[in-house]
Amino acid sequence: MLLKIAKYFSVIFLLSSCGNHNKELKKYGWFKLNKNDSLNVLLQISDFDNYGKLLYRLKDITCHDSIPIIVLETKKKIRHIYPIEYCEVPMFDPKTRNTFYIDEDSIYKNERQVQSVNLTSLLKENYENMGTKADFADSPDKVLFIFEISKNKGMNGIQKHLELITKSYDSLETKNDLKILFWRKIDIVPEFENGELRFKNVE
Repeated sequence: MLLKIAKYFSVIFLLSSCGNHNKELKKYGWFKLNKNDSLNVLLQISDFDNYGKLLYRLKDITCHDSIPIIVLETKKKIRHIYPIEYCEVPMFDPKTRNTFYIDEDSIYKNERQVQSVNLTSLLKENYENMGTKADFADSPDKVLFIFEISKNKGMNGIQKHLELITKSYDSLETKNDLKILFWRKIDIVPEFENGELRFKNVE
């Protein structure tokens, strides 16, 4: 009886493995050419119940000299996203013209909401702009997607946005890297103290 059960699970494992081998694997990001798989740590959005835990895990992996990879899987494709992550955060203030910002609900460029149907064409314009138009990127190397969400927020919308961004990028068939960062949003809220206007951080 035990032998039959072992054979059953072996067959299930082999079938699932074959299914994954038949899927197209696509990679995105700076470290996508990394050949040392032992450094890779695979993550799924569903592993986390809030954004702060995702941020902590990304940094923890990076600070231990490993490479975090966010995995998106569909019936036909497996996508490996290598986000830009630092153990010690550098002084960095990206220009608005180079950056797409993402919150739980929407993607924004130049402080305007980007409709999903327009993302591919807008991304193409930014990659090809070469600094010509002021509202578009200085160069293709500087185009960034930055998730900026309060750390106590849930994970709603993140996977959907990642799928939209990678699909839009794929449709361009470009050789430019897709650069994605995950940041903590810090809200600045005005308040009065002893009759004076002050500001406090709300996370």
